[in-house]
Amino acid sequence: MRSDPSSGFPGDPTPNAGRGEPPHALLVCGLGALGQACLQRLQGFGVPLTGCDLRRPMWRSPELEQEFGERLVFGDMRQAAVLRRAGVEHCRAVLLLSQDSQVNLEAALQVRLLNPEAEVVVRASGQEQGLGQLLEQRLPNLAVVNPLMLTAAALAASLHPDAAVTQLTTASGNGSVVLLAGGDEPASGPHRRLRTPEHAGEPLHIALHNGPGRAQADPRPKEPLPWQRLQRWEGWSALRRRPISRPMAAAAIVLISALALGVALFSEQGQWRRGLVVTLGLLQGEYIDPLNLLSRATELQLSLGLLYALLGTVLTSCLVALILERLLSNRLGLQRPQRPRRGSRQVLLMEAGDIAEPLAALLSAQGIGVQHGGLQDGLAGVRQRLHSLRHTELVGIAALSNNLLTNMQAVLEVQQHHPRARLAVLAHAMAASDQLGTLLGGITVISGMDIAADAVVATAFGERVERVVRVRGEHHLVVRYQLTPNDPLTGHTVARLENGYGLNVLTLQRSRSGQLTAIPPLEWQVHAGDELTVLANLRSLQRVEAGQMSPPAWRVELRGTAGRQDGFVVQQVLARFLGLPPGALLNWLDGQWQQTDALDQDVAELLARELQRYRIDCRVVPWQR
Repeated sequence: MRSDPSSGFPGDPTPNAGRGEPPHALLVCGLGALGQACLQRLQGFGVPLTGCDLRRPMWRSPELEQEFGERLVFGDMRQAAVLRRAGVEHCRAVLLLSQDSQVNLEAALQVRLLNPEAEVVVRASGQEQGLGQLLEQRLPNLAVVNPLMLTAAALAASLHPDAAVTQLTTASGNGSVVLLAGGDEPASGPHRRLRTPEHAGEPLHIALHNGPGRAQADPRPKEPLPWQRLQRWEGWSALRRRPISRPMAAAAIVLISALALGVALFSEQGQWRRGLVVTLGLLQGEYIDPLNLLSRATELQLSLGLLYALLGTVLTSCLVALILERLLSNRLGLQRPQRPRRGSRQVLLMEAGDIAEPLAALLSAQGIGVQHGGLQDGLAGVRQRLHSLRHTELVGIAALSNNLLTNMQAVLEVQQHHPRARLAVLAHAMAASDQLGTLLGGITVISGMDIAADAVVATAFGERVERVVRVRGEHHLVVRYQLTPNDPLTGHTVARLENGYGLNVLTLQRSRSGQLTAIPPLEWQVHAGDELTVLANLRSLQRVEAGQMSPPAWRVELRGTAGRQDGFVVQQVLARFLGLPPGALLNWLDGQWQQTDALDQDVAELLARELQRYRIDCRVVPWQR
């Protein structure tokens, strides 16, 4: 958990490893690409750092080698003696980041035995991730991070055809919180401007998005009508979603035409029911005449009857083959891929691997279908897969293999034929992904290593990262805070958190009532036990960790006449914004100018608007210290 900011950090940023390590030190085990990226980010937090690896790493930066080359502990991170030499008993957090998930989980158990209080961050993927999630529930202060899964949100945002909307939180009963690009504010619903230190470009807004077609349910249940019951039947919905291919349509037309022609040929004296029975009997595949109608028929009718019997034999054989194919598929667990509907929005994922399931879930929730393909057949296989999707609206293509050059070749080929599609490339261990994407133009290059490093660093200080999104080329993390009495966020208003630390509060869940509020009002105060979800970058999280809160710089000057009929209501408004009891504000409405304490600018402007509703003279002015 985060420490009280009043305690401060040790003055020496680079102490020697060992038992003399201060209690705020961090230990990074596994110094591959991810471990070194975490070391670079942790240098700005002012905490002592120690590295541990099985052998001397291949340094990606000369500065890192110069800084940490002589302060490493070599050995197996699963051994208690190696961890003790690295000072694990005195560390506040331990990051286990080797490429072997099994080694990381085994080391996590050893770390927990040696230091029951430290935050343990474990890199895990594949089957080991399930075991890690079970350990999260059993062991306190342990978090499992999967680098591939964290990139799913960033990939989904880059592939979405509407680049102006980025989902930040999971959809709930009231909708989901999204990030909207564009200078215009949302027309309705709670929203707030995104707080970023950079003011270049058009403003971004955080808003509550209910999604298309969402409507409030009628509290009075109504008895569904018969055709409404048919529409609610799951099989009917499946039939409507299933596309009708040309062979199926042609077969249906032939069958209906044969049935109508048979009724006309085998009916006598307008008795169409008899003709229908004979036609159905012949289409069954047997040359029978149950009503003795063909015994008096002409040669043409006999020939047509034989032809109908042959047609019925073919239809019966096809039906039996279809039933057997379905039964065997269900028994063996085989499933034929469904063809996407004509004109539907689709995204093509090439070599998705483990990231396919979470990425498909995010895109499907936004009404976008997901198709899969491979790169093992080269460009010919890519062209063939694109040809099979020619009847759909291809809105995005992502190449996600481990080979960056293969990914680049695939998307550059696709860009020539689908210039309007959004293209994304996953660069697993490349730090300069933004510069590469800018150089290529029209292609989003996402570094899974950078995303994972940001998430691991935030998790090391006790937070839980829900997802990582890209805002103007920079990673922003959706972080969940569980507030404690000594937390630097506890006791402040939402406006103070946003203006003081540069956070963007997305949701607030009260500990007592359990009520979840999206984009809470600025004047609300947060308490111990509450749960906050915020959008922040690493600089903002660093300020929270160090307790570096920017002071408010504005105030409200107001003047109200005495003896007002709505005087008590005005006092309640002031009490809500200033955090004072209404009785302490009795003398504020005496006809003299009064000044509030220092306030954040948006709170001061909101208070001024509220007071102007009651015709109180007021103005917002800078705070003079």
